[in-house]
Amino acid sequence: MTHSSPSLSDTKRARRLKDKLTRQTVRFGGVMVLVTLLLLFFYLLTVVIPLFHQASVTLSERFSVSSPGAPRFVGADNRNQLVYSLDETGVLTVARRPRQSSMPQQPQQPQQPQEKTTFPQAETVLQRALSTLSDPAMSWAQATAPFIAVENAPGEVGVWQLRFGNDDQASDAVIPQLSRISAFGGPVTVDANRQPLDKIALAIPDSLHGQPIAPVLAAVTADNQLMIYRGQHKTSFPLSAPVNQLALSGDGQRLFIRQHHTLSVWQVNNDMPIKRERLDLTHVNDSSVVNMTLLAGGRSLILQHQNGDLTQWFDVLKSGEPSLTNVRTFSPGAGAKIIAPELHRKSVATVDDTGQLSLVHVTSEKQRHFDKRFTSVPEALAFAPRANALMAVTQNQWQWLAVDNPHPEVSLHSLWQKVWYEGYSSPQYVWQSTSADDSFEAKLSVVPVIFGTLKVAVVALLFAVPMAIGAAIYTAYFMSSGLRRWVKPTVETIEALPTVIIGFLAGLWLAPWVEAHIASVFMLLILIPFVLLGLSACWRMIPRYARRRLPDNAQILVIIPVLLLVGTMAVSLGPWIEQIWLGGDARQFITHELGIGYDQRNALVVGISMGFAVVPTIFSIAEDAIFSVPPHLKQGALALGATHWQTLMRVVLLIASPGIFSAVMMGLGRAVGETMIVLMATGNTPIMDWNLLEGLRTLSANIAIEMPESEVGSSHYRVLFLTAFILFVFTFVFNTLAELVRQRLRDKYSHL
Repeated sequence: MTHSSPSLSDTKRARRLKDKLTRQTVRFGGVMVLVTLLLLFFYLLTVVIPLFHQASVTLSERFSVSSPGAPRFVGADNRNQLVYSLDETGVLTVARRPRQSSMPQQPQQPQQPQEKTTFPQAETVLQRALSTLSDPAMSWAQATAPFIAVENAPGEVGVWQLRFGNDDQASDAVIPQLSRISAFGGPVTVDANRQPLDKIALAIPDSLHGQPIAPVLAAVTADNQLMIYRGQHKTSFPLSAPVNQLALSGDGQRLFIRQHHTLSVWQVNNDMPIKRERLDLTHVNDSSVVNMTLLAGGRSLILQHQNGDLTQWFDVLKSGEPSLTNVRTFSPGAGAKIIAPELHRKSVATVDDTGQLSLVHVTSEKQRHFDKRFTSVPEALAFAPRANALMAVTQNQWQWLAVDNPHPEVSLHSLWQKVWYEGYSSPQYVWQSTSADDSFEAKLSVVPVIFGTLKVAVVALLFAVPMAIGAAIYTAYFMSSGLRRWVKPTVETIEALPTVIIGFLAGLWLAPWVEAHIASVFMLLILIPFVLLGLSACWRMIPRYARRRLPDNAQILVIIPVLLLVGTMAVSLGPWIEQIWLGGDARQFITHELGIGYDQRNALVVGISMGFAVVPTIFSIAEDAIFSVPPHLKQGALALGATHWQTLMRVVLLIASPGIFSAVMMGLGRAVGETMIVLMATGNTPIMDWNLLEGLRTLSANIAIEMPESEVGSSHYRVLFLTAFILFVFTFVFNTLAELVRQRLRDKYSHL
């Protein structure tokens, strides 16, 4: 029985079909990789771009609220259902905003509060108590549930709190609840002679570091006597001039007194308040001060000048003592007349003489100026508690302006330049996204984490590149083929070791060992290169005929025992060196005598552990490149009289240079993107210091640490995506440059 074999044409046709399918499959796979990278790139951009959107302010509605006098303080509840105002006659008015979906054509009267008994009675009591005073002294402690201090009789101050609760009949409705509080044991009689009060400042903090704090009330009488109540403790001080303004920090520890061109700072956290410093404001900004207000958190003071400029002041340590310092200046408008700070962020709104509205975030120096929004300067201006609206009042006519300003604390300046934060002695690069302090502001400079990424990559490559390239040269060029078949797979197997195990060993074993043997570690780093160079020199001193009689790879039989001996000697001599020259403790000597910071999990530990992880990558690629150099080129160089070393340097390494460069760039990419080793082997402290004994934080580790705790859509969340985008761009640029350099090297040495 005969079998017919396929014809030659059928075989060629099948082969062409297979080749075509293979080409199309490879092409499709390459295109899909590019599409995936582009999708990743644009997805990161869609999350990052909203950080740089400008704020917007739109007029939502107008309405009127009847009040006997001009409002001094205005606000709204947390749900923006109720608005309230305290006018110059001491009348507190609360009204419900009109429920509507669009801005009315004509001003409308708001709906009356649903609460018909409790609140009107409380309001009536408050009005009756103030009915004898035409212009009572009053203070307003800004909060979601504000505190009100009002002079309800000459020399006597009452304190109330305006709360907002849910209506039992309608769970989605908010009702006001006004109640007198006894923070000072009842009404405060500021002056026994019943002198009228001129100014009042109030602070009722919750706690400080978990400890309760006594409330603080400061008042100035008509005869210029300063009265300070701290809980039940009262102190009084005579003042030399009338007081223009009082301001108390939210924690009640600092009192600011402005007397025309003079600003006094009082420390109130002790039983006996003291005047800490006195500042002359005459020559500040070449313009007189007309107003002052505290930013959210109560640490920064904003002074408003007659020319419209704003200056920010906060305490800076000078010679070990806090000193109120002018930090930065803003020019939001020509002759800004009114200013309103946000309740929880370092933003302020101003309106100038022309009615132009401006929003300024003082820390990020992000300013947004809007066109003329008002026909005249409002009598009162305030943010809603969630900063999603502005309230402006003029002659009982209210304007409700919707504000969209989700990320004012993020700007190119705050991300990439030094910023002078509250409590810092100078402008710095800082990454600190969270804190237990309510007055904390996020510090989101990306420079420290980028610096940490580059630092750990450089240290790791300094450790890995000489070792990996040297091992690749020896294995590919000098080692016998039999031994190479064992060494190369063994080194490549190390690459399969999970990085989490390397990080675990580095953090729990290597870091404590390095700390306990600092002198030995530095001895090893110094001795090993010199020992290897010495062994090389000794090897060359051996006569050539004697070396030929030695077995292959005899150098290894000498080098390994010598290196083990050097390591043992370094570990043994380390304690002696510490005892004789370093005072018995190398870490204490480094910290106290040399003034160098030391963290147990530092850049040196990370460099060693990450270098160990990067070595197999660089070694494998570089060894393949060197071993792949055509043998006839090496043999031709040797036949012309070149030595093995000359052949290596002038022929082999030149031809293999594209592959060696690719190996180094692959190692760099691995070091830049490594997460687990850096996460476990460092203290993850985002500091900028080239000291190898200090910690660091990298881009990848920062994302792994903070992404789980960030709020979706918040500034913190989007800045973390920005760091991921930066890491993506880094690796893309590095790989692109590496490919370009590799191609140029290949073209340059291809003629060899």
